[in-house]
Amino acid sequence: MTADHFARDRRFWLPVLYAVPIGLLAGTAGLLFTQAVAKTTERLWPQDVDNSFFGGEWWWLLLTVGAGLLVGGMRRLLRVPAEPAGALENIASAHVDQRSAIPMILVSFVSLVGGASLGPFDAGTRSGGALGEWFSDRVGADGEIRQINVLAGINGGVGGLLTSPFLGTLFVTELNPPEGRDRYYRILAPSLVGSVFGFLVVFSFVGATFLDVFSAPSYDVELWHFGIALLLGMLGAILARLLGAAVYVVRGWASRIPNLVLRAGVGGLAFGLIAVIFPLTLGSGKAQLPDMIDQADQLGAWLLVGVVLAKIVAMAISLGTGFIGGPVMPTLVIGGAAGVATHVIIPDLPIALTLSCLLVAVPGASIKAPFSMALLAALTVGVGPVTAAPAGVSVVTAYLLTAGLGLFTRILPGKTTDPDDPNNVSYQEQLFEMSDLDHDAVAEPDQGD
Repeated sequence: MTADHFARDRRFWLPVLYAVPIGLLAGTAGLLFTQAVAKTTERLWPQDVDNSFFGGEWWWLLLTVGAGLLVGGMRRLLRVPAEPAGALENIASAHVDQRSAIPMILVSFVSLVGGASLGPFDAGTRSGGALGEWFSDRVGADGEIRQINVLAGINGGVGGLLTSPFLGTLFVTELNPPEGRDRYYRILAPSLVGSVFGFLVVFSFVGATFLDVFSAPSYDVELWHFGIALLLGMLGAILARLLGAAVYVVRGWASRIPNLVLRAGVGGLAFGLIAVIFPLTLGSGKAQLPDMIDQADQLGAWLLVGVVLAKIVAMAISLGTGFIGGPVMPTLVIGGAAGVATHVIIPDLPIALTLSCLLVAVPGASIKAPFSMALLAALTVGVGPVTAAPAGVSVVTAYLLTAGLGLFTRILPGKTTDPDDPNNVSYQEQLFEMSDLDHDAVAEPDQGD
């Protein structure tokens, strides 16, 4: 076998060098966005919340409806494209439209502080990719180097958001794996450099990582836990199907409201009412999941099951009515809440087992990044490499059932997630698209990708 000395090519090292300033810029942009969201959220929303059934406050509706009206107005005033590219399309094409990036990031800011069940992933990838485009303009880069610069920026944003550079690069690579060994390393090296420098910016300011953010008591792994992990993976696949169906239905309903402002206002009212009934569904859920873990016994099984289902609906409403944000964090929270509920229903199952398995099985099936999710379980729940093994079994099971075997693909009557079916409705498209889904167009064979 002939050695492939790809690193001897100057065009290999140039994007690696470019990735340093791009990563720093992307990390800074992501830091500014997340800190602005956090500080504004602290001022607008109460920090001491009654998490019981109907524990929310009715005045919250003023914020959610107001945010919806503002989102709709901003989309119209700032001329946000009717069908903007979502994060998945930006990653797949290695291209971000610079003109629409800032307006969409501003709308995402209002969406997140307004209580929508979305996260910062879209803003992080969009700002990082746009900075990669901007930097390429400054240095005159085009073609493949420009694409690599965009991916380095996206990785810088994601590495900063996840405060884990290797996890960020693995995640983006799984969403858009390069073809061919040579191209793989030409993209991987600058992507990892960008992710590392994006992480350094955020970590130097925040001083904390994603490590143990959803920590649960450790447990000793036993052989039968792997059988449970298999079953939990099946449950994760079912929940992913429910989530995809919910987003599809809401988008179909919302498309009947042609006025953008009214549509987003109704959406804000809807997820605001859900938050009043189930306060744990408010926002992305990152702040609420630790409360579910700590208060699992007090909250009870029925309330937690209700939170899971309500969170699915709230996320679908947020995505379907014009709010802009990422699906990663709320999907993680849906899985994590299901894991906590499973432990409460069956106390003999360790909470770290059920939590870590379902935390990653739902996004693993929905977002299709199983290995990133397995690593995420080890980092966020605080389990070691051995105790993370059942979570790996769970996420791979959910992924194989959906993407691999094509089971659980019947998202709605007549609509599937089977890539070979002309009526295909992809889970990823449902969660990452920022536009209204054209229900009629889905039936056309060329819309199945």
